[in-house]
Amino acid sequence: MFVGFGKMRAFGAVLLIGVMLCLGFAADFWVCLAQTPGPAAAVTLIEQARAAAAGGRYAEAIADYREALRIAPRNVDAEVGLAQAFRAVHNFDAAKQTLEQARREHPKSAAPLAMLGDLDLELQTYDAAIAHLTAALAIDPANLDARNRLAVAYKAKGGAADVAAALEQIAKQLARDPKNALALYTRAEIYANQNRDDLALPDAERVVELQPQNAHGRALLGKILVRTPAGAAAEEIKSRCGRAVLALEPLTSEAEAPADSETLFLLSRAYRCAGEDEKAAATLEEFEKSSQNDRTTKENQTQAKHLVQQADELAMKNDFAGSLAVLQQAIAMDATYPGAYSQLAKLYYSAGDVEKASDAIGQALSRAPYHPEYLYVQGKILEKQGKMDDALEAFQQTVLVNPKESDAYFEIGWIYQQRGERAKARAAYAKAVEISPEDPDYKRALTGLNAGAAATP
Repeated sequence: MFVGFGKMRAFGAVLLIGVMLCLGFAADFWVCLAQTPGPAAAVTLIEQARAAAAGGRYAEAIADYREALRIAPRNVDAEVGLAQAFRAVHNFDAAKQTLEQARREHPKSAAPLAMLGDLDLELQTYDAAIAHLTAALAIDPANLDARNRLAVAYKAKGGAADVAAALEQIAKQLARDPKNALALYTRAEIYANQNRDDLALPDAERVVELQPQNAHGRALLGKILVRTPAGAAAEEIKSRCGRAVLALEPLTSEAEAPADSETLFLLSRAYRCAGEDEKAAATLEEFEKSSQNDRTTKENQTQAKHLVQQADELAMKNDFAGSLAVLQQAIAMDATYPGAYSQLAKLYYSAGDVEKASDAIGQALSRAPYHPEYLYVQGKILEKQGKMDDALEAFQQTVLVNPKESDAYFEIGWIYQQRGERAKARAAYAKAVEISPEDPDYKRALTGLNAGAAATP
């Protein structure tokens, strides 16, 4: 029978022991408190967390930031760092919750507000971004990053008044920092979108001068240059197009990052008006192939997601062969989609083929290393293989990257209970009940554990 993962616990080395003890698995809070290191240890942990995040080890970073906050509960650097780590693993709810708490605790600090604004930009909630970034700048007017983001937020919102506000912020930015490439780029984009190329061109040229490797800057410069002014002389047109070629050609010579369709189209136009007809024709052909590939890739990605949903529905009806066939089609459509491998792992697990399940979830995690569902599935597979230390670590990583994963807390509690570590089991079960109080199984496990403890002489 297929085991659905909507209710994932039906599916079937501690990261930092000191950290976990004091984060909810200690039998005696006062013992934990007595063992608390001093503020210097918090600084060391923050540095350690930053290094882990820089290396892409976000679960380690989250654990270190949390331990730093246990030692120094109102440390704004640890709070902002923790939010950044949550954001890196796409746990936007936890990131926002952490930043909101930091904002309340540090009303005179611009850092949480600026980070909230940046997160709002990513989530495309532009009104919230403007509010948060404006508040950050009221505290710290010299915060150039926040001012840049505010200009970008106004530009993205897109109304005439918003664009005017963006230009106002950029003017303030450039008055402080005339070589700020992002401000120059944003203003060049605004002017180009308004067809004011005479104003856009100097800014775009300055961006490329300041940052020759800036692909966005080069593409924008090429776009402006090939839009030759009405009534321009033939010699001026050829000169502009030659400069466009110089701006765009480097973008097509990087083997690891092939040029996108828009760049190829602009370059073909630049070659054409520069009088290089053969190169123009060849580049136009590349553009057509790239455009077709882009369309095919997007269609395949969409179809693969639909197929994974279909495979799940078939599995829930115990049609294992049909589900497996559909998943194989999904992977053939889009071999990069981790959800297909996760569903494949669940299918193999339900069929009793744990080794294939392990391989499949490994494929999912290689594509999305900190996805909480995939970490949870890995934990269940490791449990089935009898690798309890590894399973515990997988479940602990699950709740590190998403503290609301009640199923993972339940599994942590179960493992600790089997080991006879009742205090840790009780804390884990209690956390599961706290997150999902309506779940009868969590309450039953906690009640049973407490009853067993009471009955023990």
